[in-house]
Amino acid sequence: MKVAVFALNYKNNYSGGRIHALMMAHGFAANGYTVDYYTNLAPVFFDDFNIYPGSENLHLKVSKYFNFPRVNNYDLLLVVPHLASKKSIVFDRFFFYPTVKKFQSASKCQLWFLDFESPNWINKLTPQSRPESAYKYSNKILPSVDAILSTTKEGTKYAAEYYARFNPNLSFKQLYLSINSKVADGFIDTQKRNQVIYFGRFGEKHKNSNVLNDIINALPAGYILLVIGNPAKLNPQIYQALINQAKENSIELVFKSGISESEKYKHLASSKLLIYSSSFEGYGLPPIEAQYVGTPALCSDIPVLREVNKGAEFINFDDKEALTAKINSMLNTNYDKDKLKASVSSFAEFDNYVKNIKYLVDSI
Repeated sequence: MKVAVFALNYKNNYSGGRIHALMMAHGFAANGYTVDYYTNLAPVFFDDFNIYPGSENLHLKVSKYFNFPRVNNYDLLLVVPHLASKKSIVFDRFFFYPTVKKFQSASKCQLWFLDFESPNWINKLTPQSRPESAYKYSNKILPSVDAILSTTKEGTKYAAEYYARFNPNLSFKQLYLSINSKVADGFIDTQKRNQVIYFGRFGEKHKNSNVLNDIINALPAGYILLVIGNPAKLNPQIYQALINQAKENSIELVFKSGISESEKYKHLASSKLLIYSSSFEGYGLPPIEAQYVGTPALCSDIPVLREVNKGAEFINFDDKEALTAKINSMLNTNYDKDKLKASVSSFAEFDNYVKNIKYLVDSI
């Protein structure tokens, strides 16, 4: 079987959606399929994934302007959409999506569309956070698509409602994404320290990063609060206020950005708790990654996070008193690392993901 994956990548960007696309390409390759990954530039994290079986079956095809000759012997095409940008009026209209359609016309095979989150879903939970115009170019390829592939059951419900408006003949499929488990496996026995880890995407309203103040106030003195995020994207006054607040509370506030997969899992595994305050997620990798390496997760109480994090705990982050009590309770609980890992490994472990992909492909 021969598969083509089409994805736009960004320079020095570890976007979850881009990692999702490459992980799926590796999942196809590990099943013995020949996979051509078409992109405008090599993902910055590309070499991090070459540890997986079948990597020799994955071939990177790079063209800055997506100017690829048509190939007519594919059995399945997967298009990975992206939100509209200033460049989309040219790149998406005349290069990216038209190239996908040309390949489909040449191969006469099924075209699958990878669904991260449909706008009706994100705007229901965080109103007016994303205009539908951000999807205007990716929506234009939907009449040519055979199936929508969503990551969760919750996402599939909204996908069926939204995408059928553009193509009533679509089928809807669902596949949980693996984490980078081959890297994570090397950190499972890491010793814990008095550290809490938080993933901050500053400037994105639904990530709810304003709770950092409350987290600092809730932590016991002497703890480290490790924030995975770029502080340069914070308002300078807010950043300085956080630094001052942490110093006053005897909390060591550390920011890290642009970390490798190994660094990420080292920090997750050495922490006593992951706090994940996002009020909307299409999937949400960090809580799954944390539990896989034996670190408990405290998450926003939203359906999609409950669906995939059976071993996590949940809270309304607006309740400051409850947040303080929950954080301290979790820091003083002796969690069973094996149980935390088992709660996610059936879908998050790469070997299981490969099997799940085969079941999905066999369905066509």
